Amino acid sequence: MSLVTWGASPWGQPVILHAAWQLLWVSLAAGAAFAVGHALWSRSRPPVHAPAPTVPAGLPERILRHGLPARAFHWVMAASMLTLLATAFAPKLGLTFDWVGLHVLAGIVLLAAVAFHIVHAVCCLDFAAIWPQPADLAEVRAVLRPSGQDGVAPKPGKYPLGNKLFHLAIVVVGLTMAATGLIMLWRVRTPLLTRDPYRFFDDAGWGVVYAVHGLAGLSLIALVVIHVYFALRPEKRAITRSMLVGTMDRDFFLSHHDPARWSGEKDAAR
Repeated sequence: MSLVTWGASPWGQPVILHAAWQLLWVSLAAGAAFAVGHALWSRSRPPVHAPAPTVPAGLPERILRHGLPARAFHWVMAASMLTLLATAFAPKLGLTFDWVGLHVLAGIVLLAAVAFHIVHAVCCLDFAAIWPQPADLAEVRAVLRPSGQDGVAPKPGKYPLGNKLFHLAIVVVGLTMAATGLIMLWRVRTPLLTRDPYRFFDDAGWGVVYAVHGLAGLSLIALVVIHVYFALRPEKRAITRSMLVGTMDRDFFLSHHDPARWSGEKDAAR
């Protein structure tokens, strides 16, 4: 199956038109297959955690995980991305409506949210906490241990390695969508820019831009399925709830996170 759809230029030359929309079903299937596979694998290999340590003096009953700005960004980003996916792919499924304006608006909202998040993360959060680090390799070794082998899974800091890898994937896909989408604004009439369809590329170049944008969007479908799956898993619900209320209870914090790698007292004070 081809990743792109080909067409011909006015001079009869083969050019890329856009991503192959049949990949929509491949992306959905990939996300669902990952979720089913992980669920079956998890049932055969339940995680083993060390007993919760003694409660440090002064540690509050509720630990702040996500402040209001971080939660607001997450839900604005989620709403804009889902709107982008719906307006991009619903017409491909035969649902006809005036989708271009809503798609452009959602893209602009996403760009603004991402810009805010970058500034907020650099200025106000522990920017390094979300990126994979050498210390996270201990989690990989625990996952790869033979089934049934006794041992204690290491506790992560604020973000387990799985969260970090998913964030990295979203960064790559999201920034690809944002960059190509921003360029594509010159192809449509908006109050922001004067339409100039050949400002940057010829037909062949624009086809590549459209294809990269579409492939990023198709990849995002699988990532959304995987994200929803993990958010609904029983052992992750406390983390999911913290994206709504901001905090998690002290017992969960001590049982699933290493206080030495994530200072609960410091985060709770913010």
